[in-house]
Amino acid sequence: MFPLTRNCRFTKFILPTHYNFPINSSLRKRCITSITPEISVDYLIIGGGVVGLSITERLSRRKGKSVLLVEKNSRLGEETSSRNSEVIHAGLYYPNDSLKTKLCIRGKHLLYDLLSSTSSIPFARVGKWIVAQDFEEEQYLRELYEKSKQIQVETYFLPQSEISAKEPYISGKQVLVSPTTGIIDSHSLMNYFEWKIKEQEGDIALRHKVVDIKRCSQDKGYLVQIENENLIITIRANSVINSAGLFSDKIANYILPPTHYYKLYYVKGHYFAYRNRENPIKVNRLIFPVPPRNLTNLGTHLTLDLQGKIRFGPDVLYQNSPNDYTMNHDRIHSFVDAIKTYIPSIKQEHLYPDYTGIRPKLQGPEEPFKDFIIKEEIEHGLKGFVNLVGIESPGLTSSLAIAEMVDEILLDK
Repeated sequence: MFPLTRNCRFTKFILPTHYNFPINSSLRKRCITSITPEISVDYLIIGGGVVGLSITERLSRRKGKSVLLVEKNSRLGEETSSRNSEVIHAGLYYPNDSLKTKLCIRGKHLLYDLLSSTSSIPFARVGKWIVAQDFEEEQYLRELYEKSKQIQVETYFLPQSEISAKEPYISGKQVLVSPTTGIIDSHSLMNYFEWKIKEQEGDIALRHKVVDIKRCSQDKGYLVQIENENLIITIRANSVINSAGLFSDKIANYILPPTHYYKLYYVKGHYFAYRNRENPIKVNRLIFPVPPRNLTNLGTHLTLDLQGKIRFGPDVLYQNSPNDYTMNHDRIHSFVDAIKTYIPSIKQEHLYPDYTGIRPKLQGPEEPFKDFIIKEEIEHGLKGFVNLVGIESPGLTSSLAIAEMVDEILLDK
């Protein structure tokens, strides 16, 4: 296991320098502008978040195949993968036949199997309460309970008398319990994937930004132009897997026809943490309100980290930039209003800004639910080019199942 070197809270770690993909020293002396490839690989994965790492780990198991992951940042998992709630979701909320539901449930089982086989990834199966406050929300919980039976995800209603006994600070008219929900250290999970990739002779290139993609002549793979230290390096890949998260639409649109371009929306979520040393609130599990009907998010929920620290979030703020992580301190007022619905005793002075994250959403403001896009672009003549677009929550939980799906798509390639 590689040691982690944290540069700031929640988000940063540094790979050992020897783990950068080697570039021939002669290539550093000139700017390469031709499309003659300097490197050839079987599988090129774009994007070093948890999903890209999981896919790379899965493909690197293939004997005799070369696998390279390229990441534009100087660290892995610097964006959505390390700025989230770190929840292992049960798979309850989305349409039954959606990829989000299927991959979340499958991914949850694969993830718990992995976690039970290694001690290097901290996690806790703490469970979750979904709390209703009025008749309409109670009806939603009843529908969710029936849905959970259809998709075979365990849930049960908690007797009213047990709500205050188990969680004296939580207020609600009805509680649906999700016992398979958990929390995980996402940094350790990504660290595990990178270690496995190295062990299986895969490669990772940091600070390598994709700037163009072209189809090879005679239908023989792809030429991917990558910028590294002001040089343009051309890599030929038999197959390309676009797992670029917030930038996956831009990567896809390098090669798709304009009539089929993808469009992502950027949704910032704020997180506020809780601190009250004199009279602390103690909560033993995750607490989620009933989510909005269009599933833009799952509501301003209470999560715990593995040290028991309470934090609340995320909220929903559509913005134009995928890089703006500025904390808007004024959001605290809407947080307090939302939290008071299920923790009436919460006080604003006990909340403080923690961090923000940005989600890549396919649905714009007020638009209905949109599913993950995970597809080989065969209809556009792009055999072996797999796009993953709009991979937000529950992407962390689904990561192993997504890797399994991509592995199956590329089974004969």
